[in-house]
Amino acid sequence: MRTIWRMGGLSMNSVYWGGYGVVMAAALMAGCLAMASTAPLLVVAALVAVAAAMFPALWSPRTAHWVPVIVVGTCAVSQVATFVFQGPVAGEAETWWLVESVGLMVLMVPAVRRPRGRTALVLTVLLTATITELPLRMVLRVDPPATFEQAVKLCLAWLLLAAAANGTGCYLRVLDARGSAALAAERRTQRLELARDLHDFAAHDVTGVVVLAQAAQVLVDQDPKRVGELLTRIEEAGRQALSSLDRTVHVFTGDDAATVRHGRHAGETADAGGDALRPRPRDLDGLKALTDRFARTGRAAVRLDLADGALADLPRRVSELGYRAVVEALTNVRRHAPGASEVCIAVSRAPHGGMDTLSITVIDDAPNAGAEEDSGEPGEPERLGGGTGLADLQRRAADMGGELAAHPHPSGGWQVSVLLPLVASGPGSRNEQDRPNG
Repeated sequence: MRTIWRMGGLSMNSVYWGGYGVVMAAALMAGCLAMASTAPLLVVAALVAVAAAMFPALWSPRTAHWVPVIVVGTCAVSQVATFVFQGPVAGEAETWWLVESVGLMVLMVPAVRRPRGRTALVLTVLLTATITELPLRMVLRVDPPATFEQAVKLCLAWLLLAAAANGTGCYLRVLDARGSAALAAERRTQRLELARDLHDFAAHDVTGVVVLAQAAQVLVDQDPKRVGELLTRIEEAGRQALSSLDRTVHVFTGDDAATVRHGRHAGETADAGGDALRPRPRDLDGLKALTDRFARTGRAAVRLDLADGALADLPRRVSELGYRAVVEALTNVRRHAPGASEVCIAVSRAPHGGMDTLSITVIDDAPNAGAEEDSGEPGEPERLGGGTGLADLQRRAADMGGELAAHPHPSGGWQVSVLLPLVASGPGSRNEQDRPNG
């Protein structure tokens, strides 16, 4: 996204070009005055170098295509001045020569920083040669001429200055590359978070719509009166899906306008009776509401066994991941266990591995025959072909020092178990998200 900084109604771009115009106008006036006592070729070469070094387009990544043209043109003018100038070195010749040297060294920075690899290498060699040859213009034309040793020493000094300018350009190029890599990584992280939210929340609600629509198709001939009730439940599930999508958009845009749909903020939904809209938490504080919606918009009953104090003062990351695990388990019941008549969810705290942990277990009573689960573990039965929901949650639980397992239940059905330590553990666990909910 391009951000324009404004000062007094003017964009930063206008300020740059305005300043550039003022400086060049002053330089042209000084050059015209100097031509009375200094060789015009030296003054022109210096003015071209200053104009090129300060050209605003060279310092913007959006206009990097100007760099090769300007560098080659400036070096051509300087080379002509070096080999065509025959003296005498009089007036302010040395001053303009130093101005040109500084201008070429400054020009080295964008020449190294902006173009692609091979182009930057060619421009660097060209500018280094031009800067190194600059002392020859003076030492061979002074009276008496400098010795060979003096000329070599001065050329080597200018070569070192060119190398310093080159190093500055390389350093800035490395910083740019790191910044681009960090930005790409951040964008990838945001895309992954968006995909997770869509998979964990929106897909859960959309699955409810599909299941209810399938039930309505079956009942349209058998019991038409119940179809109207199902249509109401389908509408509610559809609104829940839209609410999840709105909230996801809000999280990644930060734009309140993007989170309002017909006057409702993202994350809000209405119950079956059309009560006032209310926010839907995405952590275990919303577990009871989640199970109620699941039972209301599906065919399986839900039994929630919540131990006393199990949800008190949970770290935010634990609460959010636990909620996502329950949502994923319930989504898989809808998708792949249509024969389930009951889902049991147990939440408690228990010691595990010497640490206090939050234990969540989701068990359905659907037959195991032919079942496939989104476990992501080789060699285990799978309910979902190619899914990555539980596999991703397993990785995230492991990062926190916990574990997540999905497998057939001994008495029939399928079981998803989650153990999450209540003490910060694993890489990146100590951050603001570890603060307790509420």
